[in-house]
Amino acid sequence: MKVLKKLCYIIVAVCVLFVQIALPTNNKVEAKANTLRKMKQELSELEAKLESNKKEQQQSQASINTSKKEIEQISKEKVDIENEVSELSEEITKLNKDIVSMNEEIKEILNYYQLSSTGDSSALEYVFDSSDYTEFIYRMAITEQLSQYNDETIKSYNKKISDNEDKKVKLADMQKELNLKEAELEKSIEQQKNKLSESLDGAVGLEDEISALRKNINLYENTYKCKLDETIDECTADKLPAGSSLYRPVVSGRISSNYGSRSYKLNGRWTSDFHYGLDFAGTHGEAVYSAGNGKVAAIFEKKSCGGNMIYINHIINGKKYTTGYYHLGSIKVSVGQTVTYNTQIGTRGGNPSIETWDHCSTGSHLHFTVSTGNWGNEFNSYSGFIARNINPRKVVNAPALGGSFSGRNVKY
Repeated sequence: MKVLKKLCYIIVAVCVLFVQIALPTNNKVEAKANTLRKMKQELSELEAKLESNKKEQQQSQASINTSKKEIEQISKEKVDIENEVSELSEEITKLNKDIVSMNEEIKEILNYYQLSSTGDSSALEYVFDSSDYTEFIYRMAITEQLSQYNDETIKSYNKKISDNEDKKVKLADMQKELNLKEAELEKSIEQQKNKLSESLDGAVGLEDEISALRKNINLYENTYKCKLDETIDECTADKLPAGSSLYRPVVSGRISSNYGSRSYKLNGRWTSDFHYGLDFAGTHGEAVYSAGNGKVAAIFEKKSCGGNMIYINHIINGKKYTTGYYHLGSIKVSVGQTVTYNTQIGTRGGNPSIETWDHCSTGSHLHFTVSTGNWGNEFNSYSGFIARNINPRKVVNAPALGGSFSGRNVKY
């Protein structure tokens, strides 16, 4: 029995060892190197996604337009109902008045009839003085007929009043249903508007990514002469200038916001977010420099959150980095341009009264952000950049929050 147990242990151990040797673990899986072919394939996928996005926009807008037309029709129906209710109410008022009037008239006739039938001397004297008994009988008959007609008319009026009241109740129910339908349509419009807004924002993001990717493909294909299946690292190995350090991108300023979670007032309201960089507050229009030697990888202009933005690729002590510069007042470089740490790439912006398109800035400053890897090689989008984002303080020296500085390389 003991021998059998030992044999089982040996078999299990061999199986475990075989699995570890034969099957690769997830930890050992490496991302495939980026190539021009992969970039072109990604471009086709983004273009297809943008086309699908635009179709969604068209569908959302069509749905909004249809709902608006239905609401317009409902509004007309509600007005018709209100007019009909008003007419019914007026008719009821008139009928009630007519009933009162008819009752008054019939009272006079009935008074005459009662006097005639009870033998009041003054009435009889008037009748018999005329020596016309036939006229007396005739008047009695007419009085009786008029009384009967009045009763029937009043019954008819009362029925019409009752019918009108029933109609008013039904119309009120119809109006409630129309109000509910109108509320549902308005809710649907709001949902479609939100969907449209999201797809529009998404389209803007996709268009930016497509534009940046096209420029990089053009750069690698026509400037660097990369082959389709040659890795970007291979064909740009000697093209990206190396450096030994990164410097602050502005000559002077104050650290107004750190990297990490924060709460602050934006457009008069408190908001909380994660800040993916360092903010260098300072004079509007002051020169902004590349943090180190490198090449301009991507440029985005007048974005609603970030304004004018530049991304620059670097190799610092053999490691790849991409630096980002947001809220620029102007841009003085182009994609593919080689820069050094002394190259002015733009000017500090972020003033909401000047850069009116930039809704994510409360005052003049430069947002400086850093990621590992190079834009156009390890990643091709803002989301890829953020996924590799690091605290800029790891590679650039800067004073503590609230601290001011002068010079680009003075240590604090």
